[in-house]
Amino acid sequence: MSLRARIEGKARRTATFPLQVGNVAAAAAAVAVCQAALDRHLNTATDPAESTEETLRFEERSAELRRELAQAQQAEADTVVLIELQSLDDDVFDAVLGDAPRDDDGDVDLTGVRAALLAASCIDEELQAESWWAEQLARPEYSKGDLLALNNALLALNLNTPDGRQGKG
Repeated sequence: MSLRARIEGKARRTATFPLQVGNVAAAAAAVAVCQAALDRHLNTATDPAESTEETLRFEERSAELRRELAQAQQAEADTVVLIELQSLDDDVFDAVLGDAPRDDDGDVDLTGVRAALLAASCIDEELQAESWWAEQLARPEYSKGDLLALNNALLALNLNTPDGRQGKG
């Protein structure tokens, strides 16, 4: 494919926003406990001279501990959801930000438009409802840090200049 064709095929910029929805620390601790139990068990490997019955029990316990570890790892992974975002058309971005108040320095306060900006940026159609996002983001489970991270992700996606390193690793 020619350089010109690649440029003509440019896609909108996208980003993945990780949103913590569960207790990551507790889930990580559960993984560590399961891994330690499996490691301890494997370090007590059966003697080849032992009976087939003992070897079978050892293998069954090994499989059980591996299943528990896999379940704990999945539970840990489930503590974070990945929200796929895409940059907005300039007109849409400007329209949403046009409703945002400015502080004395002229900086935009995204508090009142965050839900609209997020809904408009979501790739998943199920997540494109502004009123739903407004309800979610108003819940006490969303810390100032969560909201700041979201602001930063939305602004970076739409305003930051790509540095040219993407895809050239």
